[in-house]
Amino acid sequence: MDNYLIDRETLGKFVDELIKKRALPVNTPEELNNLREESIKSLDDRIGLAIFGSLTDEQNTEFNQLLDRNDAGESDFESFFSKIGLDVERTITDTMNSFGEEFLAGGQNA
Repeated sequence: MDNYLIDRETLGKFVDELIKKRALPVNTPEELNNLREESIKSLDDRIGLAIFGSLTDEQNTEFNQLLDRNDAGESDFESFFSKIGLDVERTITDTMNSFGEEFLAGGQNA
């Protein structure tokens, strides 16, 4: 099973709403499902890249150490992102909006 940065259900609902708004180049339910799954994966990849793609080596090391800690909680991760000046919620929202605009314009997201 794949791991998703944002829960898969949330990503799926977002993609489903996009699919409802656009005529798609699919002919069968299987093709539609494949497009949906590819879009969910692509969106998750973009969100991950937007959040972690700009980390320096030092920040990446620090984040991985945080992941390795058994006692790290949500507040520890919030502190990390705050310290490096990354608004995770804003980054996710902006990435999802960009993805949605491209999807609706007929761009290839998958």
